[in-house]
Amino acid sequence: MVAIKNHKNALYNPYAQSPMELTVKDVRSSPMVATPLTILDCCQMSDGAAVAILCSEKIAEKLCKKPVKITGVGCGTDSMRMTDRPHGEVILLPHETKKDYKNLKYPGVHSFRGGRMAAKLAYEMTGIKDPGEELDFIELHDAYSSSEIQTYEDIGLCKYGEGGRFVEAGYPFIPNIDYGLKFPKRKGRNIPVNPSGGLLACGHPVGATGLMQAVFAFWQLQGTIKKHLSKDTLQIKNARKGLIHSHAGTGTYITVSIMERV
Repeated sequence: MVAIKNHKNALYNPYAQSPMELTVKDVRSSPMVATPLTILDCCQMSDGAAVAILCSEKIAEKLCKKPVKITGVGCGTDSMRMTDRPHGEVILLPHETKKDYKNLKYPGVHSFRGGRMAAKLAYEMTGIKDPGEELDFIELHDAYSSSEIQTYEDIGLCKYGEGGRFVEAGYPFIPNIDYGLKFPKRKGRNIPVNPSGGLLACGHPVGATGLMQAVFAFWQLQGTIKKHLSKDTLQIKNARKGLIHSHAGTGTYITVSIMERV
C-alpha cells in the first residue's frame, strides 16, 4: 500500500522518475529483492539535483515573497552495526508513556533510536506535543516501503507495532486522490506522507534527496505546488507545518526538520 501511494502521488509530480498506477498484486508479484520486499518496494539509486537557499529572516524577506521558517531541527546517531546497539527503554515522545512499551525490545530492526532522538529534539525545539495532530504533511526517507512504515513509528505518528495498521487505515494518503484502495471508517485526520512520491517514486540521488524533500515541503507551505507542478493535486490544503526526515546508513545518522509557513 505504501508503494501504491507513493508511485500514484508521483503521477502528479513531473520531477519524479517512477510515476506509476499500481495494485497490491502488481507490487507483490514484481521480482523479489529481499523477502518480503519486491523491486517495487525499493527505491532507485539515481541521478538528480536540488537547491535550497538557507538564510536569515531579514535576507529571506528580501529574496522571497513567501519565505518558510525552519522552527525545529534534530539529529540522532547510533552504532554503524546494528548488533553493537545496546538495548534499553524506548525514547519517549511528548504524547507517550512508559506503559505504551512494556515488553518491547528496543531498538531493533523495527526501530531506530537515531530516528526517535532526531524527532524528539525537533519536536522539543518547535513545541510539538502530538505530531499526528499538529503536522499537516511529512516528506520522509522511504528507501523501502518498510522504511516508511517504520518511520511512522520512529517519529510518533503511531506507536511502535502499529505502523502497518496506520497505513491500512489510510491515514498517510492524500484524501482527494483515488488510489484504488478501500479504507475502513476510522476517527482522526489524514496526515499525507510523501506527497511528492518520496524516494520510491522520485528516485534517490544520494545527497540531493534530503534537499528535494526540503524543496517540496517549501512549495507545500508556500501553497505554490500548482505553480511548480502545473496541477494542484498534490497541494495539501491549508498546510502550515510540515516535517522532513532524512536517513543515512541503517539508522546510523538521521535528521528531522520542522518547517512552517510564516
